[in-house]
Amino acid sequence: MGFLEARVELSTFPPVIHLFLSQIGTSQPAPCLVLYPTPNMKHTYTLGFLTLIAASASAVALPTVVAPSTQFASNVSLTYSQESTASVSGHQNGWALGATAYLGSSDIFVQGATSVGGDLGNGQDLVQLGYRFKNVGGIADAALAIGSDERYTLSLHRALGNGFGAWLTYVRQHNDDQYGATISKSLTHDYSLDLSYTRVEVSNVNSDVWGLGVRRKF
Repeated sequence: MGFLEARVELSTFPPVIHLFLSQIGTSQPAPCLVLYPTPNMKHTYTLGFLTLIAASASAVALPTVVAPSTQFASNVSLTYSQESTASVSGHQNGWALGATAYLGSSDIFVQGATSVGGDLGNGQDLVQLGYRFKNVGGIADAALAIGSDERYTLSLHRALGNGFGAWLTYVRQHNDDQYGATISKSLTHDYSLDLSYTRVEVSNVNSDVWGLGVRRKF
C-alpha cells in the first residue's frame, strides 16, 4: 500500500516533474517517473496530471472502468456500468471517469480511472503504464499495461470499417481473471460510443459487467 508524490523542479523552465512512490513503513520514497518538457507540452503535463489523480493509498481493481477501447489513443471517457454477481439478485450501478495520454509521438501511455458514484461508490482508483504495438502480424494492434495493485492487461484492437472497431482484453490481478470485449462506433471525428462486456472470475464468485461509455480523443 502506498501513495504517489509529485515534486516540481522550478530551476528549469518549463519545470521538470518528478514522481515518487511512497510505501507505508518506509522512510524514503522511490522515484518512479520523471516528466521532462517536450515540444508537445500538452501531453507531457497531462501524463503527470493523470498519474496524480489516478493513484491512491489503496489501489482497487476496476473492471467496469477501463474498456480496452480507451487504451489506443489519447482520450477522456465517461462510462456507465451495471454489474451482476452470480447467486445475487439485482445489479449494481456505477459511473467512472477515465483518461489516457500518450507521451509525445511515442507508443508509451499512462492511463488513469476513478469511480464517481452509483452503487459502486466513489474514489476507487486505477493507474497503469502501457505500451502499444501497431499492426501485430498484420492483424491487429496490441497494448500491454502494468497497473496498480498488481494488475496486468493485454488488449487487442482491430478496425472493422464504417467507423466501427472491436477490442478484446484480458486482465490478471492477483488470482482474479477478467475477460472483456468492446464494440465501438465513431460518432464524429473526436467522439465515439463504446458498448462493453466484462466477465470477472474471482475465486468461486463470477460477475458480469455491461458498460456504455463515451470517449473524446484529444
